[in-house]
Amino acid sequence: MDLIRSFTFIAQNFFFIVAGLIGINFLVGFHELGHFLFCKLFNIRTPTFSIGFGPVLASKKIGTTNFALSAIPLGGYVEIAGSAEIGQGEQKHAHDTDAHSFARKPYYQKLLVMLGGILFNLMFAYFALTMLYWFGLPKTEFLYPRNAQPVISKIQEDSPAAKAQLQIGDRILAINNTQINDDAYKAYKTIADMPGQAVILKIQRDGQEIEIPATLDTKQSGGTDMGSLGVTFEITGTQPTSLGSAIKQGFSLANTYIINTAIAFKNIFVKRDVSKMGGPLMVISETVKAAGHSLPVFLFFLAVISINLAVLNLIPLPILDGGQILFYTIEAIIGRPLPVKAREYIHIGSWILIMGLILYLSAQDIYKIIKSYLPS
Repeated sequence: MDLIRSFTFIAQNFFFIVAGLIGINFLVGFHELGHFLFCKLFNIRTPTFSIGFGPVLASKKIGTTNFALSAIPLGGYVEIAGSAEIGQGEQKHAHDTDAHSFARKPYYQKLLVMLGGILFNLMFAYFALTMLYWFGLPKTEFLYPRNAQPVISKIQEDSPAAKAQLQIGDRILAINNTQINDDAYKAYKTIADMPGQAVILKIQRDGQEIEIPATLDTKQSGGTDMGSLGVTFEITGTQPTSLGSAIKQGFSLANTYIINTAIAFKNIFVKRDVSKMGGPLMVISETVKAAGHSLPVFLFFLAVISINLAVLNLIPLPILDGGQILFYTIEAIIGRPLPVKAREYIHIGSWILIMGLILYLSAQDIYKIIKSYLPS
């Protein structure tokens, strides 16, 4: 019966599943486009540009590059002549040393080629979030509290708000001497920056302004103490704004996500806890959900994934851009290439480590999806 429900769910949401896969592959393709364009800028040969891995479904050669669409839609790559990197095509030109090979280029060009994908992912995120603010943010919990009003819609039991006898419908006007100016995000940040502190809340209730004292709780988020009032604000969405304001707010939101993502990855390595980390299946699952919600929410979710891809690729593992940057930086310092065999063994070890992590996360994803994503 569960199997029948699962197939029914997939059939009913087939369009959104396809849209989710297309969205993920767009981000991967855009990342690889960054590498590709910097290669072209520095006259570096690129034998293959592939969206997806595995058997080639379709291909077309343009200039010296064979553009391919492959069967497994969970990644992609640009094969760069003179750059040996396991998993990046057939590697027929990995050890080329001619004038148009990566190996012959100066360090700064190698650095920019490797950073190209990361830069393009960040560019997409900045652009997408700016567009969302320009045309208006939708009413969705994904963007909370930036698309909310400082009006209380829920109060947690035994929270500072409950103890202070705040009520649903109360509008927060000021916290101590900080004017909120109808900005739920400002209220959220102001509260978060005062863990455990006593505050005076100026609120509007039934057309009257009153002041209520409260003592904030302290909660942990990303290893940092944050203040908590124990309330949820009313989600309303936001109206379209000017391009200048949209750029300011879009860049601010992107920067916030970049910092938070970097902290999250750091905590994964420091605390060695991947229980809250999603694998490929969970990313696809959540992207499909976003695609089924609305186009703006889908665009927002792609922007967040793009930021995650950018930060992930800064990690100094050899199969990621950050690891390649580390290799080429070491070579620039010591003045000679690292031994080919040593690099290959490090690559293989990294692939085994990552594939093991992906398998573990996929098993974890399947359990979570069966439990909460598929219909009951």
